[in-house]
Amino acid sequence: MAEIGPLNLLLQHYLDATTGSEAVFIVKRDMGVLTSIIRSEYSEVELGSLTSLISYIADIISIDFQTGYFRKSVQQISTPGKKFVFRQINLDHVLVTICHESANQPVISAYSVYVANKIDRILKGEIVPLEVPRAQEKVKESIKPRREYVFKIVIIGDAGVGKTTTTVQFAHSKFQSEYKPTIGVSIVKNEYWIGEDLVNFQIWDIAGQSFWKDMRRIYYGGAQGCLILYDVTRPGSFNNVHYWKTELQTFIGNEIPCILCANKIDLEEARKVTYEEGEALAATMKIPYIEISAKTSQNIDALFHQVGQQLIVDYERREQ
Repeated sequence: MAEIGPLNLLLQHYLDATTGSEAVFIVKRDMGVLTSIIRSEYSEVELGSLTSLISYIADIISIDFQTGYFRKSVQQISTPGKKFVFRQINLDHVLVTICHESANQPVISAYSVYVANKIDRILKGEIVPLEVPRAQEKVKESIKPRREYVFKIVIIGDAGVGKTTTTVQFAHSKFQSEYKPTIGVSIVKNEYWIGEDLVNFQIWDIAGQSFWKDMRRIYYGGAQGCLILYDVTRPGSFNNVHYWKTELQTFIGNEIPCILCANKIDLEEARKVTYEEGEALAATMKIPYIEISAKTSQNIDALFHQVGQQLIVDYERREQ
């Protein structure tokens, strides 16, 4: 059984990110309420009322589970004063959100799908980023960004250094994303806010095996930024960083913003390449350096925030 702590933190972030939501809880088949979070600012009377409502709804869902009433889709009910959004997480769990009648129900519904997917992964024992981005609510409410950019980024490095995990982790951590694997490359499209600017990332996770080299020549085309990954537990992948930088320059023909990324820093006991060695290599290449863990998502957001800022600066410089 999954620990309740991460679930509660995720649910709290969900409440914090959605205007009008009052309480959220998870109902488990044959068990009732697995866990619940209610906004802390409510009075004792309001808390008591919501607690009773949660218990009542959980009892109804437990009965409906037996009939297969709930499906893997968002269901909504509106009553005077309240709105309810139901989203089945898996065959045994349902996510329920209680909202004020003034809440933007389509926004809450979209968020419930996003959060339910994270809950499902947590219940399976996966390590999942618990953040729930607020910025996407701005998109739903038609608040226009100051500027909007589209950037193609390639992620390169030896096979097995964690390129795909990094890409997938970033895709799962953001609200609007599209993941599309194809031959020799996987592509993630992601909306990402940097301040008041909206960056549309097109992230190309390029296969590192030597037999994909001819295809890589095609996939590099049009890249505006690059992440070069190595595995801190595999010195060979670190030694090959110069090879990847050279291949990039050969196929693209010009300099583009790059970041050197040391992955798998969660494997501290197995680590073979030190922070100082990585930083020194990045200094010789005259590019930024960052350490990440694609498994735990440590610094994944910081990585893409940094590359986004770099690309914006580079774009504005070229446009002047």
